[in-house]
Amino acid sequence: MSELHALSVVSVAVAAARQALLVVDAAGSAVQRGHTAAGQYVKLGLLPDDVPRPAAIASRPGVARLEFLLRAPEERLAEVLALAPGEKVQASVPLGRGFPLDQARGRDLWLLGVGTGVAPLKAVIERVVEERAAFGNIVLAYGVRTADELCFRSRFGAWLGQGVRIIPVVSRPADGATSWDGATGYVQHHLPKAFARPEETVAFVCGLPGMERDVGAALLERGVGPERVFRNW
Repeated sequence: MSELHALSVVSVAVAAARQALLVVDAAGSAVQRGHTAAGQYVKLGLLPDDVPRPAAIASRPGVARLEFLLRAPEERLAEVLALAPGEKVQASVPLGRGFPLDQARGRDLWLLGVGTGVAPLKAVIERVVEERAAFGNIVLAYGVRTADELCFRSRFGAWLGQGVRIIPVVSRPADGATSWDGATGYVQHHLPKAFARPEETVAFVCGLPGMERDVGAALLERGVGPERVFRNW
């Protein structure tokens, strides 16, 4: 197992149904130094008896405060939300290759994620808007089961203002406590029928294997081959 480093909790708050957003201070640590690509993850242990588990970094590289979007059952989530500022969590150095932004420069970029898979895509957004003119159209299609589970909604307006189109998709709108009149189904249902320039379109995908397989097939039908579809692991 990778060596673990103690990081101080800055804050933890409810992000959406069954999800919390944890912010930690990694300033000057090996964890910060190793965070070089949007989409990387760490092995994260929150409580003393935890087995560290993979958690994607939701912040762009280069920042001292790292965000993690965590999903857990209600009892477990209550324990996470009880973490106080200054308490320590344990994290490995960042792992994985992240998403290859160089492959997307000059091209249209589709970010396709479900559930907590939006976290590494958020890191991509925060990175690409720093050099927005270097990319073509940027679209985030983000799927959840119910509208209650949508995270980062308060940031959608800012991302839109920075040139990122947002398509939130809810697969079971009737099951949640929050009403929903937006896009429904699955993220692959909201790809265009045909891309304007499929040979100049790149997709970054983050979700469960079945979702990644279905999205990859839908992209291929539209002329975006597997050589232009990337995962972060």
